[in-house]
Amino acid sequence: MVFSACCREPTVIVTAIKSNFMSNKSPSSPNELRKELVSENLVPDNLVRGYQGVAQKWECDHMGHLNVSFYFGRSSDQAFFMRHALGLDPAALRDSGHGTVALEEHCRFHREVKSGGMMIGRSAVVTPNARTMVVYQEFRDEHGALQACFRTVIGYFDTKARRLVAWPEATLQKAAALTIDLPEHAAPRRVAAGQPFGQISCADTASEGFFRTGGAGVNSWECDQFGHMNTMFYVRRQAEAAPHFWQLVGLDQPGLLASGRGFAVSEMRMNYISELYEGDMVETFSILREVSDRGARIEHRLYNYGTGALSAVSDTSVVSFDLETRKAAPWPDDVRTLLDPQVVADK
Repeated sequence: MVFSACCREPTVIVTAIKSNFMSNKSPSSPNELRKELVSENLVPDNLVRGYQGVAQKWECDHMGHLNVSFYFGRSSDQAFFMRHALGLDPAALRDSGHGTVALEEHCRFHREVKSGGMMIGRSAVVTPNARTMVVYQEFRDEHGALQACFRTVIGYFDTKARRLVAWPEATLQKAAALTIDLPEHAAPRRVAAGQPFGQISCADTASEGFFRTGGAGVNSWECDQFGHMNTMFYVRRQAEAAPHFWQLVGLDQPGLLASGRGFAVSEMRMNYISELYEGDMVETFSILREVSDRGARIEHRLYNYGTGALSAVSDTSVVSFDLETRKAAPWPDDVRTLLDPQVVADK
């Protein structure tokens, strides 16, 4: 389950490319193209370039586009380059026993990425703090069209004590030179900005009306260089829970898909509460928070099965998606009738 073409960013129009086609000009060289995109304010010139790759067929889901978890994987790849720009090279981090950790990721999906689609990542600092930092990331196609953007809160932490510590002064100096204002297209829209989360017991979650939608173990290949499960796989657990969620609320997914309708994620906020390690078992619990004419909002909570600790919370906005037009469309009447009585509003 991934994102919606209906959330396409209307201000991102590749006029430089369009004018070349309309005037029969020769295609721009890579350097000329970059200058054109920068001159049109489509690609800010002061962002850190990093990830550059393509969406693979096996990364795409049954809706025909890149699964949401792989956007978070690209975000993790882009983070390597951002750490380097901040003077946090892998060897230095290993030698000093430090690392970075994502505390919150808020992603807006603007365009579909299908199999073979090119993706280019860039990032900057938004707000540097003593132990944490707000970072902006964006992913665009080869023509500069915006695909997705992240507002991510990261922290600097001691990999032995497993706690946040102050950033090196040299890192804060580099961050100051890389700071921008958060672009409007990355601001929260359908999903509220994050808030501090404490521990919520699994029993309290069940009493709110959450129901079990997933369960799995943490594999070694899902853990990163900082010794814990990578953010992509927190999201993967919740992406895999989604079909079970729809089935358990009574929706005929095969019938819906056969009629040419599906779902797409338009916006998602992930809050990471406690670390998960190789060998841990996890469970996902879900609830329907809102339903609108064309969409719904779902909350997922991920728990460490062995300890009972809350590991992550996601707030996800989905849209009813026409698989032929690739645009948002109103829910079929029978689906809306099914969903409305099952909404449990936020406390």
